[in-house]
Amino acid sequence: MRKYTHILATITFLCASAFANERIETDKVAVEFDDNGNLVSLKNKVDNVDYAGGQGLWRLIYQQDKLLEEPIESEEVKATLKKISDKQININYDGEFPVEVKCEVKEDEVYFSAKITNNSKDKLLREFQFPMIKNANLSKDVKYVHSGGGGGIIPNFYANVISAQTQYKSQDNKAVERYTPYPMNRTMNFYTLMNDNYSLLFASLDPQFELTLHLARYRKVNNVFKYMDIAMVKYPFIKTGESYQTAPFLISPHSGDWRVSAKKYAKGATWFKAPKAPDFIKKMNGWQRMILRHQYGTILFPYAKMDNIRKAGMDCGIDTMLMFGWWEEGMDAGYPLYTPEKTQGGDAELKKRIKEFQSKGGKVLMYFNGQLIDMSTDFYKNEGHKLCVKNPSGAPHIEQYPFGGEGTGLRVLGHKMFVTGCHGTKGWEEVLLKKYVDRALALGVDGIFLDQLGFGSRICWDKSHGHKVPCTNMMWYKQEMLRKIRAYIKEKAPNVAFGVEYVGDATSQHVDFVHICGFDYNTYKGKGGKPEFKYIPLFRYAFPDITLSDRTIRDDSDIERRLNTCLMWGLVSDIEIYRCRKTIDETPHYKQYMAKANVLRDKYRRLILEGTYSDRDYAKVSNGKMHYTTFKNGDEIAVFVTNNWQKNLKGKVEIDGYKLTEIDGLGKYKATADGDDAKVELGLYDLALLVFKKK
Repeated sequence: MRKYTHILATITFLCASAFANERIETDKVAVEFDDNGNLVSLKNKVDNVDYAGGQGLWRLIYQQDKLLEEPIESEEVKATLKKISDKQININYDGEFPVEVKCEVKEDEVYFSAKITNNSKDKLLREFQFPMIKNANLSKDVKYVHSGGGGGIIPNFYANVISAQTQYKSQDNKAVERYTPYPMNRTMNFYTLMNDNYSLLFASLDPQFELTLHLARYRKVNNVFKYMDIAMVKYPFIKTGESYQTAPFLISPHSGDWRVSAKKYAKGATWFKAPKAPDFIKKMNGWQRMILRHQYGTILFPYAKMDNIRKAGMDCGIDTMLMFGWWEEGMDAGYPLYTPEKTQGGDAELKKRIKEFQSKGGKVLMYFNGQLIDMSTDFYKNEGHKLCVKNPSGAPHIEQYPFGGEGTGLRVLGHKMFVTGCHGTKGWEEVLLKKYVDRALALGVDGIFLDQLGFGSRICWDKSHGHKVPCTNMMWYKQEMLRKIRAYIKEKAPNVAFGVEYVGDATSQHVDFVHICGFDYNTYKGKGGKPEFKYIPLFRYAFPDITLSDRTIRDDSDIERRLNTCLMWGLVSDIEIYRCRKTIDETPHYKQYMAKANVLRDKYRRLILEGTYSDRDYAKVSNGKMHYTTFKNGDEIAVFVTNNWQKNLKGKVEIDGYKLTEIDGLGKYKATADGDDAKVELGLYDLALLVFKKK
């Protein structure tokens, strides 16, 4: 009897072992899969938080004949697990689309990669949703941190996903999906789901900058929301017999907030090398963004009045003009021709006025659009239709920018229509290199600005362009083109600056300054009613060496709060009064406060603009109702502290190992030394600047 009992026990043990889960871990993170490759644990061991929902790791979407989007769930496919070490597991999934997954842990980080092969007879593998945490265990108060506009927070994540219902365009009865593509609408390829003391980072560390969707998928059961899936999505479009290898993905269930996530992503973005900008960019407080002639024909600022722009700016510490609409067709018209303004003396007169502007201490940055082609031009009819981005149907992608004058017709009935140049074509690269750069250098400008080039372009499906179709790595071509343009400029004129609109981790490394887009100063109510910014300086924190502007101060309202924040985040000022139709003279309060702010910025340039923006690193502020940021340069740290919402706030500021050496600020602030530390008292919108030096 004992003999058979022993045999039965052995069989039971072997069967149990065959279906045992596999686990890898460090002292900070643990990952566990069941025998079918389902994710049963993704644990932050420090904070005792497990995000896994016990379901699959991926979804595939394939096309077959007229069936364009058919799914395969990883739960439906047989998996084989192999534990390579205590830190690595490999999972092989069978089927006509075999998936080989590698999962590895390091400290509080989990790295995933996958290889997919198309072994089907007649299917196209369009889409790979991976890595995916299905049925993610997220608290209902979790916040979503994204990199749109340089960084932002969505405080009500679940409500935000639910609000993405499409009514009838998608299958909302099965799942509601909130998604945003990188690099088209995101400046970095990561997002973070954040609680007060811990976070979950999702990142794609992809030096090819392939189109990546940041996806939240709230699934329903019996038309009731039940499972929240979070994932990254790639679009390999692999045919029968082809394979696709992903770049590494990083998932980190870490302690701390978005600042920890940003540092992790910056470390993983090994391609990013900060540029060395001309000296005048580092000394620049910002610019007035001015449209000389608008799309609706009105000349807002004749060449002969350009010096008035310079004077208005220099009166408050702004010596630079970002010059739009300087050509005959006017702003957002005529691209890429930029016909000389014959009614004002053409390029000869413009060059003369630029030189006059510079002779009195001013700088001129000249605008060109980096991708729009006006469909009414001969260029489009002769060449542009061949060089532009094509949709899957073969038709050009079309955009409209209808600006209006005193009437309504241009905006309602339509005016200018554009296609977008494909940055994967040599022909469009030549336009930007030769026509734009050579023209600007001949006019003697201090900087060249290419609009719309810092973020992702539309995907191109034109086979004649020489890129893959669809071209899901268009950003790689764009950043490579920017690299060449920068080199071309620096070879001809080393001290001429190069800038683009939109910040991005692929493109900002190739320019000297960035005119930000998607930025605002809006807030939401945080704990205790404290106004927290919807925009956060996420990109600024991850890559602090880039010169970035602010945006959206267009009138004379809410000046102190917004301009204080501009200083605190180490941004330069983008002055765009009435959407670039007036100088700062039109907003006297803004001008007056700008003058004071720039005195402070100039005095502490060594820290504010030449130091490293560090957000809330180093300093401790006792009053949580205050907003503060820090900058570090050598053995000095500057701390900005402000009060954005209360009548009066008091607090203490300290930095371990440092001693208070300087006190400054704006408004009626009060600050005094308290040993090595500082005591501050702030009225509404007061701003204190405290400089500490290492002991």
